[in-house]
Amino acid sequence: MKILSILLFFTYGLMAEFIEVDEKKIVNSHNELRAKHFTSPLKYSKKLEKSSKKWAKHLGVEEGCKMIHSHNGEGENIFWQSALIHKSKKSTDTKWTISRSSKKVDASTPVKAWYSEIEFYDYEKNSCKPNEMCGHYTQVVWKSTKEVGCAAYQCGDKSQVWVCQYHPAGNIVGRKPF
Repeated sequence: MKILSILLFFTYGLMAEFIEVDEKKIVNSHNELRAKHFTSPLKYSKKLEKSSKKWAKHLGVEEGCKMIHSHNGEGENIFWQSALIHKSKKSTDTKWTISRSSKKVDASTPVKAWYSEIEFYDYEKNSCKPNEMCGHYTQVVWKSTKEVGCAAYQCGDKSQVWVCQYHPAGNIVGRKPF
């Protein structure tokens, strides 16, 4: 059993890889949404990209593509995309064959997903609606944030994890995003 686990780890490890992130599209999609709130545009940071790559790979290799925050002192949003699952059946065989492929994710998709939490944010109370998340949205539009850097990693099961880190970090307790 231990040998099988090691073999699976190396097999999935060989299929795992970084996904190229369109940094212009990441920045533009952030800035289009930030403009709605009159917050200044972000610049792309290679330093944050490097940190995001390190964390995305850790999540993809060590954590099974789970969404866990790094707590490295920067702001951070994480997005997960499932693999596409294909089922096929040969006409002469009664067994189903299942395969996975990676879904093409546009660089603006994670940003739009994070921003969609706007519906759960109550500006007057400066909090999320009960049982909802809105911290990804507030990080995207956080006024004092100036830089963003992102990375994406395809896991062995063909799912993906996307990480964007922000400097300075947003979501400071007691403060509003703008």
